[in-house]
This record gives sequence, C-alpha cells and structure tokens, in this order.
Amino acid sequence: MKSILVLLVGVTAWTASCADGHASSSASGSSPGSPPAPAADATQATIDLGRLLFFEERLSVPRGMACATCHDPARGWSDDRPQGKGVQDHTLDSAGHDDHLAVAGNRFKTILTDRNTPSIYNSFLFPNQFWDKRAGDLVHQANFPTEGFNEMNSSWEDHILPFLASDPGYVAAFEAAYGPGAITQANAVDAIGVYEATITAFDTPFDQYLAGDLTAMTQEQIDGKDLFFGKAGCFNCHPTPMLTDFSQHNTGVPNAGQLALAGEIDFGFGKRLDLTQDPPVQHDDKQDYAKFKTPQLRMLKVTGPYMHNGAIATLEDVVDFYDAGGGPDLSGEATKSGLLAPLNLTQSEKQALVAFLRDGLFGSEIQ
Repeated sequence: MKSILVLLVGVTAWTASCADGHASSSASGSSPGSPPAPAADATQATIDLGRLLFFEERLSVPRGMACATCHDPARGWSDDRPQGKGVQDHTLDSAGHDDHLAVAGNRFKTILTDRNTPSIYNSFLFPNQFWDKRAGDLVHQANFPTEGFNEMNSSWEDHILPFLASDPGYVAAFEAAYGPGAITQANAVDAIGVYEATITAFDTPFDQYLAGDLTAMTQEQIDGKDLFFGKAGCFNCHPTPMLTDFSQHNTGVPNAGQLALAGEIDFGFGKRLDLTQDPPVQHDDKQDYAKFKTPQLRMLKVTGPYMHNGAIATLEDVVDFYDAGGGPDLSGEATKSGLLAPLNLTQSEKQALVAFLRDGLFGSEIQ
C-alpha cells in the first residue's frame, strides 16, 4: 500500500505545471513529469505475484473467472459490456470442469452485476474504489470481488488461501515477494493492488501538449480541448491534469440493465455500504442519492460503454447527453448537479469535443 501512496505523492507534484489545460512554456516534446513507477518497496517480485493473481482463473467458484475476466487488457482493462458479467457455469458439464462447484440455483446461467466494469487505467489515482466509492484504495478494494456472489463467488478462507498454499509455484512467488510463510490475504491483495497501480496512461497527445509540444494534437483535438475547458464546462468535474475532481455527482444518467428491468433506482454513493469501516457502515444519505464517482478520462477510446451503468454506448452519445444538460433527476431528492445546463453545441463543436476525448486522450495501450 505504501507504494501506491508514493505514486500519489508523485502525481500531486506533477499537477502544478499544467493545472489550466494549456501547454507549458517549455519547448519539450516529451511527456510531462508522468507519475512515477511503483516505489522501491514495490519490488518486481511483488508486481509479478500481483500479475499472477490478477490473471488467475482458479480463484473463483466455479473456477474460470479472474480479475482479468472483467478487466481485460484487450478491452481497455474493462470488458466492453454495459454491465459486468460475474461467475457463470454454463460449461460445467464440459471436460475439465468440476460439476460440484456449480453455483447453487444458477446452473447454466450468467450472473450480471448492476454496474459497468471500470477500467484499471490510472485507477491508482483514486483513494476510493467502486462507482459508489465504498472501498478504499486498490489494495483495500482487492479484498472484495473475489467473494462477491455475482463476481467471483469465492472465499479467501475456504478456497483461495488453501489453493495458493497447495500450489508450489505460488508458495515460491509469495516467498520471493514477502518472505517465508507469506501466503496471507493481506499480502495477496497488496500484490494485486501494487500490480494494478502499474496500469497507467499518461503519454497521450494531451499530455504531450501540456509538456509544450504544440504539434502533439490536431487542430480539431485542440478545438475540442478548448471546448472542454471552456464553453462545454467539462472541466468543472474533470479538471486537468487528472481529469477528475475525485468527487461524486448526479448527472441524470438513465437507468440501465437489471435495475431498469426491475424498475429500481441505483442510489449510488447515497446508499453505499462503507467497507472502509470495521464493521462496514450502511449509509442512507438522501443528499447523495444517485451520485457516482467522477472517473478519469484517459483511454476513453477503448473503455466504453460509458457511465456507471454502461447506459451510454458511444462518446458521440455522451456528448449529446451533456449537450442536452444531462438527463432527468432520478434521485427523488433533487440531487442532480446544478452545473449542468443545455450547451447548444454545433455539430462541428460536438465532433471536435469527441476528437479530443477519443484521440487526444488516447495513449499507449498496456497489454
């Protein structure tokens, strides 16, 4: 966890020279002072172990689902779906599967989550994870998807730790990272969080532009940037350089997925189960109903569908949504952000804004 905090300190120091969305006075064509690599205490052995665990499909019950199943590097470290897809047992009768591991009552069914799978890109920036911010940092968050019934449906005590202790490869990997007798839940989630913190993207044309390379973005992308930080008002919730205010807002996102079919409302941050408390605390804060975490925006080109529930399919649709002033307030408590109003963008302005969001904020993919 210390290494993630060091990363955040480095990021904070980086913000001072590019806080207004304009190019710096330096003539450099290189990326601005990007967030540093994991700190010295995050050894390569720890990162390697975290990667093994992140892609390990034998941790779920039934087996076959890993962190990477939903956070797929080939799909922007997300899953290219409106809502996440958890454990599924439709192939359990095939060779190589264990029939007795079928999820009770859900044989031959796919289990969905209520929300969109957030991308891992730059997720280390956030002190609170999940769309409703119910968990702490990446290390803390890694405790929970494994045991979520609609995610990996497993158990640290009954399945994961015994499995890891029985595998000579993992025994050696844990010892290399943490020393002898190191197979614990605390070390496992630390390794996963440290590995996830290496999935960063700060080499976009926008970052090059901030560093002083005025040729890094096309004119259309620059026009879109100017709209983002001007007329469109996007910067109010997505200020530079992180492109997030680390807060939560209700922008009138329409209902979607299973909740829409059931006629239920997702109250988000206002009804979160605060997992950072021991024991967890159930909140019911009406002033925060239907508010969700403000995401960072780098790598949007490969991380759709968009919004907390995947309700909006394309960036063009996202721009249309905000051009209309967002959607109706579903909170029942008038919590929709007062920052939103119709923008009356022209078609060329919309195209420029999409060009900035799609291509100006797209950097090197990590596989």
